[in-house]
Amino acid sequence: MGELTVTRAVPSKEKKEAVVPAPSAEEKPVKTPRRWRRPSGPYAWGALVVLAATVTAMVWTYAKTHQIFPDSQWYLIYTYHYMGYDNAHGEQIVLDYIRDHGTFKPYDYLWASKPFTLSYRPRILLPLLSVPWVALFGPGGIVVVPAVAFVVAMFLIYRLATIHASVPASAAAGVLAVCSPLIAKWCVGGLTDSLALMLHTALLLLLPWRKPATRWTVAGLALTAFLVGTARVITPYTVATVAAVWIWAMWRDRARWRSWTAAAAGAAAGVVAGAIWSKLVSAPLSSTDHFYSMTGGRARTLGEAMPWYRETVPTALSKEATTVLSSWPLVLLLVLSIIASVVAWRTVVPWLVLSAWVGATGIFLIAPFWTMFRYEIPMLPALVVAVAVLLDRVAKGLLPAFQQRPSPTTEAG
Repeated sequence: MGELTVTRAVPSKEKKEAVVPAPSAEEKPVKTPRRWRRPSGPYAWGALVVLAATVTAMVWTYAKTHQIFPDSQWYLIYTYHYMGYDNAHGEQIVLDYIRDHGTFKPYDYLWASKPFTLSYRPRILLPLLSVPWVALFGPGGIVVVPAVAFVVAMFLIYRLATIHASVPASAAAGVLAVCSPLIAKWCVGGLTDSLALMLHTALLLLLPWRKPATRWTVAGLALTAFLVGTARVITPYTVATVAAVWIWAMWRDRARWRSWTAAAAGAAAGVVAGAIWSKLVSAPLSSTDHFYSMTGGRARTLGEAMPWYRETVPTALSKEATTVLSSWPLVLLLVLSIIASVVAWRTVVPWLVLSAWVGATGIFLIAPFWTMFRYEIPMLPALVVAVAVLLDRVAKGLLPAFQQRPSPTTEAG
């Protein structure tokens, strides 16, 4: 009888690998490199529409108006100073440029240590960023940075709006804003308004709308709030906005109160640092000296200033209102934002709009002059968000396609 041989099948190498389970994610984490994903879909198209409208408004403004303003002289002399020119030479280049173009009468002095000149010392951001462009194009290069900042600001405003409303509504509100000539007028010339607008909007975007604040976002808020002070003093807007949004969060988003409080504290630290910076750099100028100069030597205290305010404020308000009423897109933006504050009263909208008005009032009380909406430019993010929310609600009521909104992550790209 033959022997019974038992043989055991030996699995092949391929079968062994198939049988052995793959290590879990916890055992062997897989690191995938982060790649930049190009925005696509409705969000990208909405951004393109807003940017196209912004560029069109800029081109129209360049064609119709001048871009060098009296205040541009101060930013130009500091730009030449940072380029290594001595004060007298830089001043002469600027004054010759202003005289040759004949848009307005140049100032008699630029480097004198007087309150008006000292108050411009903290605004170093535009002169520093303009150094390569002025070196390349001459004094006219001072308009390059404001133009780029305006484009970036409008994109950031659109992005902020998409956090609170749909893409079509956000795009429509952004286009409405740039339709007003008063917006582009101050944002594409040799001034700091578009830089301040861009940084103010960036600060709003860093707030913890969707995700909890991290130490990096808190640091970013502090840095952005500080940089605003190096562009233009819009402290009433920053303080009013951050305070209003924090109060809203304590009411409507209590589960994340620590996150909102940390974010507000970061922004507050930046504001304080900016105020200290301004005081140190503009020394020996004090706020009292500046106020005395602004009132034409009529007042150093609030009590002394009351007659001056009673004389100045009504005239300035009347002129400002007349100017604003002459721009129908701006009037529509303001009216719709007020309606949105009533319709969407449970959202952050009324808090944003109210804080924008508080900021505008604060700036006006500090300098009650007719500015043709220049000092109100930082209101733009709040107004666009409010109008976008209103348009979104109207569309949802009229069009079935708007009833189901895509998730915020997909919308915001």
